[in-house]
Amino acid sequence: MTTAPPAGPWKRRQFRVLGWLAGFWLVSDLGYYFGLPALGIGADYNSHPMPIATFYLFWSGLAAIVFWPLYSRWNAGAAFPTLRNRVQAALIWTATFAAILAFLHWGLPALPQATWSAELGKAPDLLMATPAYFFPKTMEIVFQQLLVLAMIVSLSIDGLPLRTISLFVALLFGGMHILLAFSGIPPRAVIMFIAASTAFGLVLPRLILKTRFGLAAAFALHWTFYAAVLAQARVFGPHVTESVLG
Repeated sequence: MTTAPPAGPWKRRQFRVLGWLAGFWLVSDLGYYFGLPALGIGADYNSHPMPIATFYLFWSGLAAIVFWPLYSRWNAGAAFPTLRNRVQAALIWTATFAAILAFLHWGLPALPQATWSAELGKAPDLLMATPAYFFPKTMEIVFQQLLVLAMIVSLSIDGLPLRTISLFVALLFGGMHILLAFSGIPPRAVIMFIAASTAFGLVLPRLILKTRFGLAAAFALHWTFYAAVLAQARVFGPHVTESVLG
């Protein structure tokens, strides 16, 4: 029988972990919105894919280093120990990226050309996405998944109920997308991304803690969301695009 940790130390430890996670996300976003432009690097994924991908590769590596003690304890005593079946995990990893490459090679070029009214200002870079857009976007998704994984593992180690963990993750994942207001996209688009990320945050803990390959599913869903938003904007034309993003 396990004994719950004392309330005081538990709260201090969790606030410390949550503070680190929020700090990572906040500083990285501020670096993207203000630091990169100060270095003469724009924030457009289509125009500057390599510098932005390198930026998120740095933050992903830093997150992996800082939160490694948490990752090493992920699902250690659960029904589905992490990467126990390395062959299946490798096949899923390979299939996921094969699907991504197939979309970029055949799916994206098959979509209608983007349309955007000049009166609305600069078009969102997602709407104008080229295959190069998805290189930094993939690195950004990896970084965000690492942060959320650290949060979920930390809360689960201390025995919090799944529902409570889901609420914490939804608040962090949805709340940090408020920073999209600095990106210059219209308020309706910011609201859409906040709502989608909050809903995604609610299901992430169940995926990661209760399913065999939940992290792979979480990554695939996260990546597919951007591909789906792009596809519907291109397929249904400027009226739908401008109503959501304009």
